[in-house]
Amino acid sequence: MGKADEATDRYLRARYWQEDDLLRALREDLERRGPAIQVSPETGRLLALLVRSTGAVRVLEVGTLFGYSGVWMARELPGDGHLDTLELSDVHAGAAEAWFAEAGLADRVTVHRGAALDTLARLEGHYDVVFLDAAKAEYVAYAEYAARLLRHGGTMLADNVIWSGRVGDPAVIDDDTEGLRRFHELITGDPRWDSTVVPVGDGVSISVRSG
Repeated sequence: MGKADEATDRYLRARYWQEDDLLRALREDLERRGPAIQVSPETGRLLALLVRSTGAVRVLEVGTLFGYSGVWMARELPGDGHLDTLELSDVHAGAAEAWFAEAGLADRVTVHRGAALDTLARLEGHYDVVFLDAAKAEYVAYAEYAARLLRHGGTMLADNVIWSGRVGDPAVIDDDTEGLRRFHELITGDPRWDSTVVPVGDGVSISVRSG
């Protein structure tokens, strides 16, 4: 990144992507206890604004970690809104529950423990927004559940769809990268989805359930 780009990043970050004390402490907790693979602050801000602008009441998140992205989204829900978030690790789920409580959001968030695909099979719709940020090799399977669980006109979001440039490199053929490529093919080729990608953070796809 050149000096001009760094200056622009500092300028925008100071105005649009600031973390408050709780989010900063949550991120620092992740950096201590790891893994620090949460969304970037600019991605968190994007998620928050999309939840607010769509008027979402029910939000589903696949991949909780310590609750960083969940806090960004749950704060934008109305008083009767609810976030269901799915986490495989008991340690991460416990940390997330503690942080949601610290943020005053415990009454509007449920952390579901266990494998995402098992939990998704038990959930019932309809959700307004679904956010994917778990095993990249399983994104297509998550999207199939999202198609069932979203209301017509609902929004599916997915993080890491640029994957640090690996999705565009034909020499990279690991399971996660191939899973993301299949996901791109799905959301651009399936008439149920109208999609685009925003190059924020590691790339966020935005797909509206149209069919």
